[in-house]
Amino acid sequence: MEINLGIYLVLLITSIKDVSCWNDRNRIASFPMQFEKPDSLKSPLETAPRLLASGGPSNPYNRSFDSLRLPMLGMMENATIKILFDIQDGIRYVLQTKNVYTFAYHGTGSTGLSAVIDNMIEPRDKVLVFVCGYWGDKGARTAQRFGANVVRIEKPPGSRFTLNEIEAGIKQHRPNILFIVNGESSTGVFQPLEGIGNLCHKYNCITIVDIIATVGQQPFKMDEYKIDVVYMNSQKGCGGIAGLSPVSFSPRAMSKVKRRRNIARILHTDINAQADAWFITKPVELKHDALAHSISVSLLYMLREGLARVAEEGIENVWERHADTHSYIQFRAAKLGLESFIANPEDRLHGTSHFNAPPGKDVFKIVDYMLEKFSIEISPGILTSFGKIIRIALIGSNSNRENAARIMNALEIALNSADTNL
Repeated sequence: MEINLGIYLVLLITSIKDVSCWNDRNRIASFPMQFEKPDSLKSPLETAPRLLASGGPSNPYNRSFDSLRLPMLGMMENATIKILFDIQDGIRYVLQTKNVYTFAYHGTGSTGLSAVIDNMIEPRDKVLVFVCGYWGDKGARTAQRFGANVVRIEKPPGSRFTLNEIEAGIKQHRPNILFIVNGESSTGVFQPLEGIGNLCHKYNCITIVDIIATVGQQPFKMDEYKIDVVYMNSQKGCGGIAGLSPVSFSPRAMSKVKRRRNIARILHTDINAQADAWFITKPVELKHDALAHSISVSLLYMLREGLARVAEEGIENVWERHADTHSYIQFRAAKLGLESFIANPEDRLHGTSHFNAPPGKDVFKIVDYMLEKFSIEISPGILTSFGKIIRIALIGSNSNRENAARIMNALEIALNSADTNL
């Protein structure tokens, strides 16, 4: 009986091998491809060296960029966890804060915006938003999408708010949350923060501040200013590439989070899950139970090394370098007869400069000329300023006299060329 069963199994396996679906060649032939290999992917990737000075991503520090080629670690091994702690230390340093709840979301600065809004705002919370450009408007629209009762106080593009105006708005509307942009890079306006935190403590509201266009460029001291929540990105003042959004929450902010009656609406940016994943609330011994989502270890390398490069130079020296580059850009622009979009020098961002389009010149042609002739990316502005200004940003590794001179020399040639006329 056992012999007959063995013979039966051999015959059965042999017959299965003869069936076309078990034969690799016949199986592929029986399912013909409906799509050909894309011709676009047959040629090598084409890139070119650029000086990125448009106000979008900047060229990263070499130390940060080179780290992307390092061997990949596992997500949950101790060496990776140490990198997480290093990043938290680095973020605290550039922010000048002791906040425990300090980490980075996977995503861009817009991810950070949505995440802090989602975690801090419950439905019908009153959010007072100060708007003088695109990023303030985006903060207001994001809060509305999460069910907040949004009150906007607006000023024309190129303006900033005084401390008296901010206090008057708080007194009138009594918000739960105050949202303001430290660097309105759509217009080039720097919004001072000194005193705002004290007002929010006085009137019992939480501050959320967009510091994307100022962190690692102009002095920012989170604890001293008594700011509750900030978000930023990894590709500007942190000296890396796009992909992570560092954030920090004060004890006051976390008290509000812990009192909320509704859970955060987006699971993967819920601060409670992130706090576990960054080992803020969960011990390392439970590391295999701490994952909020898959992480990019290479992006962690990038941010860690960018922050390390800033720390190596010293944050005060980084601020001074950006101030020096800004002063040089303004000096050269004046010699070229360019008029700053922001009249008051004290209201100008140090990382991003805006100049009105010269009479008789086409901003789009200037931008194209700079890219094609000199491999320099600048910007024609965004939204209300689109096509009306020349936008130059030297941030992070790009912020130095050498790059500033290169840009302004090229811009002088572009402005003198008939190819950029209207």
